[in-house]
Amino acid sequence: MKNAILLFILFCLFFSCKSNNEINLKIKEAEELIRTEQPDSAFALLESITNPEVLSDKVFAHFCMVSAGLSEQLGEDMPFVPQMERANDYYEKHGSPEDKMNSLLYLGMAYEGETDYEWAMKSYLSAVELAKRAKNYRLVGKLYNKMAQLHDFDDNYEEAKYCHQLSGECYLKGNDSVNYIYSIRDIGWIHLLKEEYDEALEYHQKAYRLALLLGDSLVLSSLTNRLGINYEKMKNYALAEKFLFQSIAYDEAGSAPTYLSLAALYTNMGEYDKARAYIEKTVLHKTAKRPLTGGILYQSYMLEKELGNYSLALDYYERFNHIADSVAELQSQMDLLKVEKRYEYAEVLNRNTILELKYSRNIIGGILLLIFILIVFYIYKKRLDKANEKLKKEQEEFVKKMQEKELKVQGLSKQVLSIREGILENTETYKKIMQNACSVEEAKKNPLTNEDWLSLYGSLKITYPFFMDGLEQQLPGLTEEERHFCCLLKLGLDNQQLAIFLDIQSTSVDRRRYRIRKKGKFENTQTTLEELIAAL
Repeated sequence: MKNAILLFILFCLFFSCKSNNEINLKIKEAEELIRTEQPDSAFALLESITNPEVLSDKVFAHFCMVSAGLSEQLGEDMPFVPQMERANDYYEKHGSPEDKMNSLLYLGMAYEGETDYEWAMKSYLSAVELAKRAKNYRLVGKLYNKMAQLHDFDDNYEEAKYCHQLSGECYLKGNDSVNYIYSIRDIGWIHLLKEEYDEALEYHQKAYRLALLLGDSLVLSSLTNRLGINYEKMKNYALAEKFLFQSIAYDEAGSAPTYLSLAALYTNMGEYDKARAYIEKTVLHKTAKRPLTGGILYQSYMLEKELGNYSLALDYYERFNHIADSVAELQSQMDLLKVEKRYEYAEVLNRNTILELKYSRNIIGGILLLIFILIVFYIYKKRLDKANEKLKKEQEEFVKKMQEKELKVQGLSKQVLSIREGILENTETYKKIMQNACSVEEAKKNPLTNEDWLSLYGSLKITYPFFMDGLEQQLPGLTEEERHFCCLLKLGLDNQQLAIFLDIQSTSVDRRRYRIRKKGKFENTQTTLEELIAAL
């Protein structure tokens, strides 16, 4: 009988493992495509994996890590925050130090992609601590650079500068000369944004001197471009022109932005024919990835305005505004699509959870049915074997068994009474709720799942048999969210704990309490919601 049950369980596990193995092969194939420098094909292969949430934690975490690495390489959207949170939870327990650092990096990037900059910063800081302990200075430099960009979003230039300085120091320790030079350049750009031109020039010149020793043409092109812009802001047009031409010489293929900078320079110098010529060169050298449409229109507007061609200048200005509005509208549409995509993902996740519960119930039901059939067969066989025994012996054995069972039942009754009184406090769900009610960060990091709520309902039915039915009778028409709220009140959470757990203001807690009382038509009575729930 035991062997039959074991075979049935193994049969069920076989199909679950088969799905994990098939997707694991796809992930390995994607990694091979990455090694052969075919990232687009690898990304498309991973995109073809539908419903990855049903995978085991190990395979799912691996899937998220590879997907996130490709998304960073190709400039695509990171996996959803809940996906990276689940992957990070797995790597925190089972991953190598490198896995933990990378999962925190990608989790921060996922938060950043959803404009949750506070949690992105927390993830980056956690990754920095791990990377420092591992002496992975290049990764530390990269993390500080990302933190500097977050500060840039808030125009917090001093903090951004400080992070760039730390980034440069770490890149230097990691022997990453290129990114060290870029860190110095970025500090200079911050000074340029603050209109501190002398300080900006000092950093740009330092970076340029280091780049000359390195001899990388792309790095030199970037720095000479920055020097040209720096000198143009300082109205030193001769040096600005010199360095902008050097930038083009270092990287002619990517020279379109520099041509546009030259057009602006010549407009400021009053050399309008040259300005027009370089606007035309910008149009000829622009690329699909860098169309520079807005910049070309704006520079054309500035040129025609200086020439006194106000009608033409106005036309360029209106077209520029139209492009700006179109870009803003397109960004809004992209943001809306991202929101819709996240919503659809949440819906899929909820449906998967429900399907998993149904699947689990079916499996458990099948196992119990099989066990029942085997037990019946076993009992029937035993009875046949004992058919020739005397009736008196059967009666004596029966009486003895009944007495033993009665003693067991009496002992179990006492145990049940003791367990029932402390059942809520001993459940994982209860502990999880109390933990989340003390910390907003914990509540965000480890929110209650549908399975947790179902577990809580079951525990409440055991501890307070009439509570759930009484809740439906006294407060009909409750939503699932309101039912959750009533259960939390039954557990004794106060206003402050409810606000932390639900991540809402205390006033919102009071409004939710009033809406529930209104559904039960108790809004005009002296009975509080707590009193009503305590009586159930």
